[in-house]
Amino acid sequence: MCGIIGEISIGRIDIERFVQMRDELKHRGPDDAGLYVNKDENVALGHRRLSIIDLTPSGKQPMTNENNDIWLTFNGEIYNYVELREELIKKGHEFKSKTDSEVIIHAYEQWGVDCPKKFRGMFAFAIWDEKKSRLFVARDRIGIKPLYYYSNDHRFVFASELKGIIKDNRIERKINPTALKYYFSYRYIPAPYSIWQGIYKLPAAHYLLYENNKYSIKRYWDLKLENEKPDESLIVKDIQKLLEDSIDCHFISDVPVGVLLSGGLDSSMVTAIGSRVKEDLLTFSIGFEPQKYSELQYSRVVADKFKTKSTEKILSPSEIPHLLDKILYYYDEPLGDSSVFPTFLLMETVSNEVKVALSGDGGDETFAGYIWYSDFDFYRKFGNFSGVFKGLHSVISIISDKFEYKMLRILKYRLKRLSVRGLEQYRMIMAHRFEESEIKELFSKEYYEKIDADNVIENYAEDDLMNVKDLQLLDLHTFLVDDILVKVDRASMANSLEVRVPFLDHPIVERLMSLDSKVLFKNKEKKYLLKKIAAPLLPSDIIHRKKKGFSAPIDKLGLIDDNVYVLRDPCVVKDGILEQAFIDKLVHRRNSTDRAKLWLLLLFELWYRRWRVNT
Repeated sequence: MCGIIGEISIGRIDIERFVQMRDELKHRGPDDAGLYVNKDENVALGHRRLSIIDLTPSGKQPMTNENNDIWLTFNGEIYNYVELREELIKKGHEFKSKTDSEVIIHAYEQWGVDCPKKFRGMFAFAIWDEKKSRLFVARDRIGIKPLYYYSNDHRFVFASELKGIIKDNRIERKINPTALKYYFSYRYIPAPYSIWQGIYKLPAAHYLLYENNKYSIKRYWDLKLENEKPDESLIVKDIQKLLEDSIDCHFISDVPVGVLLSGGLDSSMVTAIGSRVKEDLLTFSIGFEPQKYSELQYSRVVADKFKTKSTEKILSPSEIPHLLDKILYYYDEPLGDSSVFPTFLLMETVSNEVKVALSGDGGDETFAGYIWYSDFDFYRKFGNFSGVFKGLHSVISIISDKFEYKMLRILKYRLKRLSVRGLEQYRMIMAHRFEESEIKELFSKEYYEKIDADNVIENYAEDDLMNVKDLQLLDLHTFLVDDILVKVDRASMANSLEVRVPFLDHPIVERLMSLDSKVLFKNKEKKYLLKKIAAPLLPSDIIHRKKKGFSAPIDKLGLIDDNVYVLRDPCVVKDGILEQAFIDKLVHRRNSTDRAKLWLLLLFELWYRRWRVNT
């Protein structure tokens, strides 16, 4: 796992500046640094190395082939590299190392731009092909590893993180209004947008070609949704075998590996199967103060059952200032997920003992485990009566505006859910966020009028009455990639830790998405198939306990009340982005719904203060 960066320019590259940009990613790879510059000094590749496989100098990057005309900088892991290496040797390729990096080089030589289809793993890599004067950049199927890029008339720059690109103070930092709308609507920014105008994310399962001072982007893999209804006993065995194989190959490493154990079903399954692969398995868990928000009692049950060497950490209010400063730097794009705090603290703890850890992320998307899948299935039944509920909502809204009773607010919100359909209902069920009318009032006129009409999230919404399978696909393409995986990648790599996600092995994702939703969601039970697989392995109270999200109790930790003062004179208002009047309204009311919105405002203001000025 590493940090990668590169630049192509019409003129000569400022190499000293480029090295500074590369080293802005040092946290992603503290073990070594590498640099390639072509003879004309108009192409540069940079690399920061975190040594996981083949710890010898032969794993140094940027890496080249035997002819020195193909150069690679690579972030990630290719889990089937041993099999691919053998296949490529049979085809006449010669290897000088035992790395998965070199497999990518020879795979490109053999299969060209189709090579990502051969890889099983998580990756973002770039290849400079000197003979063709072409840059080839690719990102893994699910989007586990990040890749940003910037282009203008005379240069193209890419990097693992935004901070690597904007370290160059010639690149203007100007907020993208469309990206900001997504942040306030969903709490994250979906690809291809980034928070800065002119800088984009390469979407998952896509590759980019840059040649003749122009770039093009193409999708190389997509999920094929089918509706198979196989015999239950057979599909349970099939999925179990795929899961065991995935967890087994995700333990491949030349350094110690641990497991992030929350006590939920997904991480408990990784622990259960992983304990068969690794003796004296290391597990790491986190809890909160107050303890009623913790899940440590469940993670302890699993750790005891499988006799793991368990490490626990408690997130207390006193640690918030320390974490907030770091998070505002390492999350160089605003992310309103409160679980960044426990995630970051857990990664700090884990990195003291291991360089690699497995997590249960992706289990909710692949096995249909989110709470909103059940909620959406319930509300879907009332789709034909949305007009009736819209009228009732209007009446209750008038009453609740006059009488501030909690039950009226709850009723108003639930009627609102029933009065809308499709994507708007999905957005509301996930959490309290800004509606379109509120965004229009919050944004300055200048910024609101510049919002792009295209809705990249809506592109994945099939229709107004989406079923569970539609929601899974939507989450796999959006929420998972640009919230969950970003949260984990930044927190782990900030602490020079590699986190692997076996539930997102693409053979598992493909197989599960080929099944009918009634197989995955039988009797409307979330994670039905995974629970069947888990039955012989885990205690019943772990399998069937009520799902608890990993979000931090931001109110109990003082995150809002301790920082709300920054909204009295915010920079985002001074710079003409947002309107003070609407912010003041939220600060004054500060009810439960508004507090969730205040959190997004607070985080954006604090983030903006940290990053708005070119340094």
